[in-house]
Amino acid sequence: MKKLPALLGVIAVMLFLCPAALADDVWTISLLPGPDISGAAGSTIGWGFTITNFSSTDSLILDGISADSFAHAAANANVFSFPIVDPNSAFSVSYNPGVDGLYELTWDADAPVGFVNSGTFYVDAHFCDPADLGCTDTPEQELTLSYSATVSAPTTVPEPATTLLLAAGVAAATLLRRRPA
Repeated sequence: MKKLPALLGVIAVMLFLCPAALADDVWTISLLPGPDISGAAGSTIGWGFTITNFSSTDSLILDGISADSFAHAAANANVFSFPIVDPNSAFSVSYNPGVDGLYELTWDADAPVGFVNSGTFYVDAHFCDPADLGCTDTPEQELTLSYSATVSAPTTVPEPATTLLLAAGVAAATLLRRRPA
């Protein structure tokens, strides 16, 4: 019985220090395929996402996205569809250039190989009773995600050596010329 007050004190301190543990409205977001991506200069690359709504009663309404600035690239958030995620569910979108994803960027044609853009995405949402999706009276919540995008070396398709092609052409011409008519 002597340990009961001490145990209650520990529980009270934990609840005071961790109010999020009591909250029903909790959500997460992660980047697909991950936070680090790369692409050659001039290419368009981007991130997909998975959003998980852990609320047992409220829908999660995504309503804002922004990012730190990008250098040597043009950034585009217009691929984000601002989904509504039902209670106790997850929503995933793979990156599809110009169509779907969280964010995309197009490297400048002269972006130097090895250059890295790194920063933070800011995603805003609020919870709402599914019966009243027009609600705006719940507080806005913001999650942040770190990202990096690297300019990779261009991929090249190997081409046959011109000497070999020239030799094959000369051999074929020689064979055709020596045929008796």
